[in-house]
Amino acid sequence: MKINGLIPATVTPFDEKGSIHDRDLERHVFKSADVKGIYGVAVNGHAGEILSLSSKERTHVVSVAKKALPPGKKLIAGIDGRTVDDLIQEGKDATKSGADALLVLPLFDARPYRKLAQNSQLVHALFKRLNDEIGTPMVIFLYPDKEGCTYPDSVLKSLTDIPNVVAVKAGAGNVTRYSGVWEELKDSISVLAANDSPELLGMLLRGAHGSLIGISVLGPEIWSKMVSDALAGRVKEASEVFNNFCVPLAKVIFENQNPTSFISPFAATKEALYQLGEISSPYVRFPSLPPDEKRKAEISEVLHRIGLISPNVKGRV
Repeated sequence: MKINGLIPATVTPFDEKGSIHDRDLERHVFKSADVKGIYGVAVNGHAGEILSLSSKERTHVVSVAKKALPPGKKLIAGIDGRTVDDLIQEGKDATKSGADALLVLPLFDARPYRKLAQNSQLVHALFKRLNDEIGTPMVIFLYPDKEGCTYPDSVLKSLTDIPNVVAVKAGAGNVTRYSGVWEELKDSISVLAANDSPELLGMLLRGAHGSLIGISVLGPEIWSKMVSDALAGRVKEASEVFNNFCVPLAKVIFENQNPTSFISPFAATKEALYQLGEISSPYVRFPSLPPDEKRKAEISEVLHRIGLISPNVKGRV
């Protein structure tokens, strides 16, 4: 299984009472995937508020998304668990519900376990169990070093001999770290650049097979064209779109990864989708914090400025 192109990480739309809104989810998945150059979509990632979803809800999201996908597009489902058995069950449930591949969130993302992500034998044993007991293609989720739970390049390389390890979502944090990942893995598995900030263009130009990012649900056709241009070496075209469209959007949604902001970037993404009329409610589950009125107005201004909302249309704020 070779993964190429853009993969938008979708949100999980809720109604105003916090229940999954199936119809909005169907429309959102279809619109995010029905674009040239898009490989498929990822559901139940951080953008999809996986940590707020029960196991039953995660399975439901996969089922709904699978039915909504345009023909030929692939579905990647995030899985998360605090035990190996939980992670395996999540993978089996997602596969049964229609996932073509699994985005494996780190089992080690808990304070007592974080150092263990650096142990090659341990990490390999985990992914070998997932390979043997689930049997579905897997995408490794690499966190930036600053998160305290990351896989060194040598650990990532050790996983490439596992048949169902097919790609890495390389949220490396910066181009320097990303370059090491690219050089180590480019000939073995698909490397998907993953950074919702100005660092992304440098990663794509350094080399990538594709990109897996949540912000690309906002104007996916424009993001897909930018990624395609960057990967094809059309630097001028990619840079122009990136600077004029992608950077302003990343700044208002992710605040360029501002560590002092408590507003959820995925809540900001939902607010933008709501203003665009693509979902019925921007509701996010506790403890995620929604944008305040000032941030909502800033999102509106950017959506108008970059052309996602027509200058003559007010949009929903």
